[in-house]
Amino acid sequence: MPKKRYTPLKTFILGVMNTIPRPMSGYELISLAKEWRYDHYIKATKASFYYALKNLEDDDLIKEVGSKQKGNRPEQITYKMLNKGKHEFQEQISYFLNYPQEMYFDIDASTPFIILFGMFKGKQFILDSIDNQIKERQKMLKIADDGEQFVKSHFLYELSPFYILPLKHWRLHNEAEIKWLELFKEMVESIDDFKEQYNEMIKRAITKG
Repeated sequence: MPKKRYTPLKTFILGVMNTIPRPMSGYELISLAKEWRYDHYIKATKASFYYALKNLEDDDLIKEVGSKQKGNRPEQITYKMLNKGKHEFQEQISYFLNYPQEMYFDIDASTPFIILFGMFKGKQFILDSIDNQIKERQKMLKIADDGEQFVKSHFLYELSPFYILPLKHWRLHNEAEIKWLELFKEMVESIDDFKEQYNEMIKRAITKG
């Protein structure tokens, strides 16, 4: 049974190095990630790319094979894929295809306590916060659409249209989040008095206890 041992970023790096079978530097990998709009749906800084490469090397999945330098740029260490890395890539893809991912959202840590929070901050604060979230999600839809158009123009897209699927997934996820936020907003708007509702909750809890 495949086990999750590597993050999506590490799996992505292994995938690129399997797709392009030549020594590659961290700089080239980051450039490819941007070309494929990987940064639209996975948070990955330059530092995290280099850290991931170091981890993959420590695990004997890739190997440092040299370095190169262009102009005044810093020297770039190049890596090649090892057979163990090829096997691990297959294992990780198998994992991601076969096992549902955990679906936890940070905002869900706050929603059960909105009545209490509304007493402290007021109804309008919550509504303004939800509106801000909706606006940010709508911006993400625009980013996804722009990214999709860019990926479709990529020279590899015709041969592998699957490059578009992560952006499609990301867009649908944001659409679902907007619908959820709109429902959240409707529920908040339906509360007339947070303090009164909270007091009633306490009364019922005491009676039940």
